[in-house]
Amino acid sequence: MNAKGFTLLEMLIAVAIIAIVGTTISAAVGNVANQTHAMERRTLANWVSQNAMTRLRIDLRVNPRVLPVGKDNARIYMGEREWDVLTEVEATESPLLRRVELDVYEVVEGERQGPFDHLVAFVGRH
Repeated sequence: MNAKGFTLLEMLIAVAIIAIVGTTISAAVGNVANQTHAMERRTLANWVSQNAMTRLRIDLRVNPRVLPVGKDNARIYMGEREWDVLTEVEATESPLLRRVELDVYEVVEGERQGPFDHLVAFVGRH
């Protein structure tokens, strides 16, 4: 007998191959989505830290002084997200120069996540 078409076994193998390929593709797409979200979060956090440092430098231009040593916390809204910026100012060997460290955390549902960016800069009186 000369039958035309596929046998049941051939159909099952084809379905299994399609299922494996589909699962692999969906997992890869999920990984790309997660990586894109993580990259977006790190990029926004970097912008938040750069903006905070720029605001600090502009403030020192308007009100020249030596930064006081200590820690500060600020809540910033950027990119439709809420961020905590922790600033720590430390003394250096020079009395007119300060070391400033900024850590940026994203606030999600009231919980702090991160840090997603860490910035270190030196700020002087002149």
